Amino acid sequence: MKKKILIGYNYILHYRKPMFNLLSEKYDVTILHSGKSINNNTDKYKELIFPVKKHGPFYLQQGLIKEIQVNDYDYVILLFDVRWLNTIRSILKYRKKVKIILWGAWLTNSNLINKIRLYLSKKVYANVFYTHKSRLDFINLGLDETKTYVANNTFDVGERVKSFNNEVKDIILFVGSLDSRKENKVLISAFNNILDKIPESINLIFIGDGDEMINLTNQVNTFQIASRIKFVGRIEDSSELKGYYKRSIVSVSYGQSGLSVLQSLGYGVSFLTKENSISGGEKNNIKHKFNSIFCEDNITSLEYYLTELCLDIKYSRELGKNAFEYYTKYCTIENMSQGFIDSIERTSKTTIDKTLS
Repeated sequence: MKKKILIGYNYILHYRKPMFNLLSEKYDVTILHSGKSINNNTDKYKELIFPVKKHGPFYLQQGLIKEIQVNDYDYVILLFDVRWLNTIRSILKYRKKVKIILWGAWLTNSNLINKIRLYLSKKVYANVFYTHKSRLDFINLGLDETKTYVANNTFDVGERVKSFNNEVKDIILFVGSLDSRKENKVLISAFNNILDKIPESINLIFIGDGDEMINLTNQVNTFQIASRIKFVGRIEDSSELKGYYKRSIVSVSYGQSGLSVLQSLGYGVSFLTKENSISGGEKNNIKHKFNSIFCEDNITSLEYYLTELCLDIKYSRELGKNAFEYYTKYCTIENMSQGFIDSIERTSKTTIDKTLS
């Protein structure tokens, strides 16, 4: 008989579905969340949707407390956000009734929040971290190492391609929402500044949409370089998206490094971002000058690395090959799922990158 598991989540996102389905092959999994249903007939997990109310910075998610109370779950995995008060209540009230696993803690700039997270982390059965670094942060603060596991946060790219082997390499690529956090204005300015240094065949391609679209297109028109920069909008077709990655020299997001890092590595394309870019930990997968590039927080550094990669395609391919192999070893959705299985079964089968640079 399969172990019965409840996963308490906030708003379920499509990129989590592959992991939930993998866990459901081994366990009887129910996902409780407050988003829109995205289940279909192929999904193996059950879904419960309850409303959530916001009170200042806090959230009250209905249904979680009662679901734990009236059903005999073997394990409850909770996305760890102290602003979700019923998550905290569940830990304090039911940690002796059911084995609770907390998922996704990291240290913040608030000493109070860090103390709360550490206190609660010590009370539960196990803790799953997105990165080895976050795991070490909590161990160094006194959390029992035997209660810690890593499920490297990732994005399942589906059918992968070895883009580094593609004959044509003529694109600098951006994939994601067009918002100010990405600092795409800096990217466009840098590209404009290096046009006389790189081959005329190389273009800058933006895939995605968002609030910054008008500002970015105005900037491109001001520079009069519309023939070299294309906005193709959001792409849902994975085969079309793969076509762009195949031709990519590098994938760039100067100001933010989120799950697009993993998508790029998964397709065998290096990722370029500034060293202090906004990130939820995904940029820990970037190994400078091995599988991707960290530039400094200035346009000159960005220009330097863009130029270097465009002029040395052999180097670009080498980074892409390393990116592909790194993803294969550490970043597959199977490896992320294994991190959760380890936390349940008290095993250590997941592959963890324990380097911190």
